[in-house]
Amino acid sequence: MERRNQKTKQVGNGEGSLYKSEKLGCWIYQYYDVSGKRQTMKQKKNESAKDFKVRVTETKNSLNNGTYIEKNAITVYELGKELADNKFNRNKVNEATYGRELQTLNHIKNHSIGNINIQKITYKQLQDFMDSKKNYKNTYISKIYELLGRIFKEAIKRDYILKNPMMNVEKPRSEQKDEKVEALSIDEQKAFLEILKKETRYKDIFTIALYTGMRMGEILALKKEDIDFKNKIIHIKRTLTKNLVGQAKLGDTTKTYNSVRDIPITSLIEPSLTHAISNMFFNINNLIFIQSNGKLYPVSDLNSRFKRICVNANIGTIPYIIKRKNKKGEIKEIHSKTSTYNQHMLRHTYATRCIEAGIPAEVLQKLLGHKDIQTTINTYTTIFDKFKNEQVDKYVEYIQNIK
Repeated sequence: MERRNQKTKQVGNGEGSLYKSEKLGCWIYQYYDVSGKRQTMKQKKNESAKDFKVRVTETKNSLNNGTYIEKNAITVYELGKELADNKFNRNKVNEATYGRELQTLNHIKNHSIGNINIQKITYKQLQDFMDSKKNYKNTYISKIYELLGRIFKEAIKRDYILKNPMMNVEKPRSEQKDEKVEALSIDEQKAFLEILKKETRYKDIFTIALYTGMRMGEILALKKEDIDFKNKIIHIKRTLTKNLVGQAKLGDTTKTYNSVRDIPITSLIEPSLTHAISNMFFNINNLIFIQSNGKLYPVSDLNSRFKRICVNANIGTIPYIIKRKNKKGEIKEIHSKTSTYNQHMLRHTYATRCIEAGIPAEVLQKLLGHKDIQTTINTYTTIFDKFKNEQVDKYVEYIQNIK
């Protein structure tokens, strides 16, 4: 049989063989990787024999010093999707969190970097991608940045790559202004409570939200056994969440681990809790707040009702026009009002009143169920600063009175 390969050279010590293939017209290096698989390295088009042998030497050295990386075709998006699926399938996140993760992943999927082999992507490609997101809010930019960080951290962990290209990628700042945390002023709160007296269906829910700072999903997920009137404690153990198609469902836990907490039953909310429990509809989950048909309250319904109360209280109102067709097909304009406020402001209002009353940040952190105190301080920094200035003014007034 005629020999087709020339200049066959055993590299030695099981490191493989290097030879010139007449059939392919290029140099070939064959070796066994760290897992025992046989690998073949071919001379690239327009690559000199010298440069190819340099690559061979680099491969040999990486095999000898333990820095060899096995080839892997997985893309950036594929690894991110695998991580998200694993967390969901192992019950580490609920459907709502999984859905939000997939939405963030879509930014990667719909961009060219999503289809790039994770072993070939560069720092510049990642930086250009992040810079293209400057038109998003800072919170969303952070989500994308943190997701990429997790993907490449996992790639390092799995030995797909040696160096993390995200190490030097800078997170850009949004071109949008950060949204301010808004709360009802004291006068607005009084006006809201006055109109709330006439409310029948949602009065207890909004009262509890205003005087506890609980998230609306947490209130709607309260069970009768979570209310300990004897020890004056509410046990917050779960929240309403959404499934993958956006429908409301009862979650098994709260938004985060730190959101599991106990808060006191004060005289401000005890009548509302008592009234709600005595008028609750029968349901298999023993939820205090449930619709008469046994279905969960969608948070969006409460937000709509909250806005209507605000309009009636004349707080945060703006005019808007509704266009409707009459029986003749004519379009009629109906002038109405809506409110720019939303029900989550009740949580911010509670926090604001707490700060104004002098409650320390570390106590407020526990009441609100924040992960750490920095979250509380960062969220309400403007209010804390205002309170600080007011306290300094009291100090100055006190000193002046001494003189």
